[in-house]
Amino acid sequence: MSLGTNIQFYRKQKNMTQEDLAEFMNVSRQTVSKWESDTAFPETDKLITLSDYFGCTLDELIKGSAEENFTEDAAGYDKEMNSFTSAICLGTAIVLAGVTTLLFTVVLGLDETIAAAIFMLFVTVGTAIFIVSGIRHDNYVKENPNIKPFYSVEQIKAFRNKFPAVIAGGTVLVLFGVIALMVMQSFVDKVVPDVMTEESFDALCAAVLLLCVTVAAPMFIYGGMQYAKYDIEEYNKENNPDKPFADRLMSAISGGIMLAATIVLFIMGFCFNNWELCWIGYPIGGVLIGIVNCIFGAVKK
Repeated sequence: MSLGTNIQFYRKQKNMTQEDLAEFMNVSRQTVSKWESDTAFPETDKLITLSDYFGCTLDELIKGSAEENFTEDAAGYDKEMNSFTSAICLGTAIVLAGVTTLLFTVVLGLDETIAAAIFMLFVTVGTAIFIVSGIRHDNYVKENPNIKPFYSVEQIKAFRNKFPAVIAGGTVLVLFGVIALMVMQSFVDKVVPDVMTEESFDALCAAVLLLCVTVAAPMFIYGGMQYAKYDIEEYNKENNPDKPFADRLMSAISGGIMLAATIVLFIMGFCFNNWELCWIGYPIGGVLIGIVNCIFGAVKK
């Protein structure tokens, strides 16, 4: 295909008219028309701008075949990954909201049985979302273990630019919760025991912090899962039937750690009635998973 044909193809893929592209390139519509009919050749700086905008290399733009190189998302990968990300974010938010609600029931002095029932309702809904979305995603991966890359350089760059803001937003929320906790603790002598018991005040402080974490955690998950979504090469490697034993073992250990954290939550809550601290197993589990990943990463190298 010629340069002009490639420019026309990429322009139409972006649903742009010749006038739209001309305005973007700061040239006349007639100039774009001449480019596409191969009666004029863009200057070097214009070619660089076009290749960056269309998400292709200069060689692909000038000498390649844009139509042959263009790959559609035939497997519905983007839709599946967005749906799976949303489900995991929602399930996490619901479970954390359950723990937060449990802490607030302590503040309000509700009956322990009712509080536990409310908490289990949140956990049940969150778990159901995890199970359904997990099974569906697993089926999708089995049916589509290998995806041909289709994201343009422009799409990847756009998310990479948004990613820091998402992570920074979650971090700020967690820090805000820590600050709120510190401020509240400074009033402990004025609140306890005149306004509420020490146990209720501690639960309120923990609830405020966990409320911030409840909002921040889905942001971290969204950022991480969406970041991984664009790394199709890693997706293909991860789901390769011949995946190395070390990788499979690492995944199994990580899953076991989080299962253990869930067991600890129920034991501390129902057996020892320590609902205020039972959620601590999850951040500890996250740290342990990080250590496991570092160890296996070092071994593989």
